[in-house]
Amino acid sequence: MMADFTSEFHRFIALCNEEYLIKYANKGIYNRSIKEMEKGMSVSYEFGDDYVECALSDDSVCRLHADIERFSCSCPSDKICKHVIIAIVYYAQNHLQARAETEEEQETYKPDFSWLLQLQPSHISKAFTPAQLEEVLFRLDYFEEMEVVETSFLTMTLRTQDISVSFDSESEIGKSMCTCKAKGNCLHKLEVILRYRAMHQLQDREQLQASVTDVSYETDVVTEAKALIAEILGIGLAKLSQTICTRLELLAIAAHNGNLPRVEKDIRGIHGELNLFFQRHVKFSTEALLDRLSRVYLSLLALEKTDHTEAKKQLLGSFKSKYHMVPQLSLYALGANPWETRSGYKGITYYFYSLSDQRIYTYTEARPVYYEGISFSFKDSYKSKVPWGGLISMEELSHSQVILTQAKTNREQRLSSSEETQLTIVPRDNIEELDLGKVVVRDWSNGWKDAAGDMFETALDSVFLLKANKFNQVDFDQKTQQLILTIEDEQSHSLQLSISYQGEFARNIRHLEQNKRLLELRDVYLLVQEIGDGLYPISIMQGKSLTSFKLDL
Repeated sequence: MMADFTSEFHRFIALCNEEYLIKYANKGIYNRSIKEMEKGMSVSYEFGDDYVECALSDDSVCRLHADIERFSCSCPSDKICKHVIIAIVYYAQNHLQARAETEEEQETYKPDFSWLLQLQPSHISKAFTPAQLEEVLFRLDYFEEMEVVETSFLTMTLRTQDISVSFDSESEIGKSMCTCKAKGNCLHKLEVILRYRAMHQLQDREQLQASVTDVSYETDVVTEAKALIAEILGIGLAKLSQTICTRLELLAIAAHNGNLPRVEKDIRGIHGELNLFFQRHVKFSTEALLDRLSRVYLSLLALEKTDHTEAKKQLLGSFKSKYHMVPQLSLYALGANPWETRSGYKGITYYFYSLSDQRIYTYTEARPVYYEGISFSFKDSYKSKVPWGGLISMEELSHSQVILTQAKTNREQRLSSSEETQLTIVPRDNIEELDLGKVVVRDWSNGWKDAAGDMFETALDSVFLLKANKFNQVDFDQKTQQLILTIEDEQSHSLQLSISYQGEFARNIRHLEQNKRLLELRDVYLLVQEIGDGLYPISIMQGKSLTSFKLDL
C-alpha cells in the first residue's frame, strides 16, 4: 500500500510545475516560496500510509497527500501557503530526480483529461442549476472562438468573453478554476465543457434540454381546440354565430391554465380575426383567417405527434420570454418603424441584421398611452439616447453599424435594454457587400412567404428585405387611405407596398407622393413588414445610406 501511495505521490509531484502551482495558489506566493528556497530553506520528509510529513528548516510542519486540495500546515493559513509550495518544489528538485523509477514515471506520465468527454449528460445537469443550463444551451447557438491549450491543465479560453477555465486530470468539475472568480460552478465552466464536447462530436443538447424543460400540457385542451377549429371551417363564416367568440375566449383561458401558451396566443388571434369579421371591419381578410386556422390546426397536430423535447418546447411556446446573455452581436441597422395599436400602445421598433448568424433582431421602445397623463412622442423617442451607454441617439443607431457585447436577447431575437450591454460603433458597410442570407427575398415569382420561416418556428415579426430594381408608380388611394408604392425587380415582377395614412406622418406621405426622385432610384433594398396579406415598407437602403419612411423624411 505504501508503494502504491509513493508512486501516486510521485506522479502528483511531477504534475506540480510552476504553472500548476500558480493556478492553485498565486504568483506572489509561488515567487516568495522560491526566494525562501534560494536563501537556503530545506525540507525533510517522512512517508506515512497516505501522507507525507514535511519538516521545514524554519520549524514549520506540513502534511501533503497526492492531491493539491488536501494539505495541512502548522502556520495559521487555511489556504495554500508558501510552506506547502516549498515542500512540493523542494521534493521535486531534490528527491524526484534521484529515483530512476520515478524519473521514468515522470517522463511517461501525462495528465489525462479524457474524463471531460466521458461525462454523462446527467452528471453535467446535476453539477449546474436549471437556470445555468438554460442560459448556456441558448448561448451555444452563437459562435464563440474557443482556444484549447493542454499542459498540466486543460485550459479553455472563451476569446470574446476573455474568460479562461482550467481543468486538471482529477475527474471533478468542482475542482476546475475560472478566471471570473465566481464561487461554485459558474456559467463559463458549463459553456466550455459543452463547447469542448461539441468539438469532439458529442451532442448533449437534447438530454440537457429535457432535464430543464417542462413539456407537460393538458391534452384535452388541444383536442378541444382542434374540434373548435374544425367546427369553424365546417360551418363557414356565413352561418357562424357570434357566440363562437365567447367559446374562443373560454378556450384561451383553458389553454393558459393547461401550460399551452402558444395555443392561448393562437386562439386569441383567431378571436381577434373573427371580431373584425363581425364588425365588418375593412382590415378583415378571409385569406388571413383561413391561413391562421390552417397553421394553428397543423401545429396542434404536430404537438400531439412529436416526442422530441425541443420540438415540444417550441410548439408549446412560453408565457414570458426569457432573455439570455450572448457574448457579442455584430449588428447592421435596417431602419425604424413607429406604430400604434388599437389597444392603446405606441412605440418604435428598430431593426438590425446580425452579420454573424444572419437573422433580424429588434429593439422596441413602447408605452401604454391609455392612462391619463401618459403620452408618447415618436420624435422625442427617436431623439433619445440609446440604453447601452448613451453614446448616440436612437436615430443615429437606426442608421449605424454596431457591436454589442454582453447583449441580452430572447428566442425571438428581441434585444433587452440591459445596462450590462456595451455598444461599440464601427464603420457602416455598403448593404450590397453584405451576405444577407435568407432575410432577403430574391425570387418574387414564388412570393415572399418563404422568408417567414418554417410553419412551426417561434413566431417572429414577419419582416424581410426586398431588392427592387426600380419604382414604377407612386399613388395615394383615397378609398383605403394608403400610399401605394409599386416596385419591380430585375425579372420585371412587380409588388405593391402600402403606407397607411396617419396624421402624425401626413407630411412624410405627401413628400413621398410628390417627390419624383423616388421614381429615379435604381437597385435599392427595402425593409418590408408583412401584415395579413399586405406588404408595408419600413425603410429604403442603398450603399451606406438608409431612410426610414415615417421617421426620416
